[in-house]
Amino acid sequence: MRYFRMTVSSLWRGVSCAALLACATALPAQEIYKSVDAQGNVVYSDRAPSKNAPTTAVHVTEPDPAEVARLAKQQQILNASDRERQKQEAAEARDHAALEHKQQVNCENARNKYYRYKDSNRIYQRDADGNRVYYTDSEADVMREQARRAMLAACGS
Repeated sequence: MRYFRMTVSSLWRGVSCAALLACATALPAQEIYKSVDAQGNVVYSDRAPSKNAPTTAVHVTEPDPAEVARLAKQQQILNASDRERQKQEAAEARDHAALEHKQQVNCENARNKYYRYKDSNRIYQRDADGNRVYYTDSEADVMREQARRAMLAACGS
C-alpha cells in the first residue's frame, strides 16, 4: 500500500470498504508508518518518510457481519430513494416545461386574436349558410376589449 490520506469526506466510504474487505479476507500484518504532511493531513504508508521514523501498530478488528449487512442494506435503500427522487424531479421538470409551453401557446393565440380584431375594420361571423353576418361597431368594440383582456390574462402583461 502506498499512501492513504484520511479526510472526513472519504472516512465513511473508507470504513465501509474496509469492513467489506475485512469480511472477505484477513489482512496480513505489515510495517505501517504514520506521519503528518505539510497541510496537516495524516498519512499512512508502507514506506518510512525518514530513516528514523517509528512504525505504528495498526489493529484490525473483524467487523460484525450483521453490521456490515445492515450498512449495505441501508446504502441500497439510500441509493433507491435517490433514484426515485431523481425520477420524480425529472417528471416534475417535464410537467413544468409542458405547462410553460402550453401557456406560451395560449398567449400567442390570444395575442393573435386580439391583433386580428384590432386591425379589422369590420368583424363578422358566418351563419349556417356560410354568409357573413357583421357585428355592429359597439359589438365589435366589446369583442376587441374581451380579446384584449384575454390576451392580458394569458400573457400576463
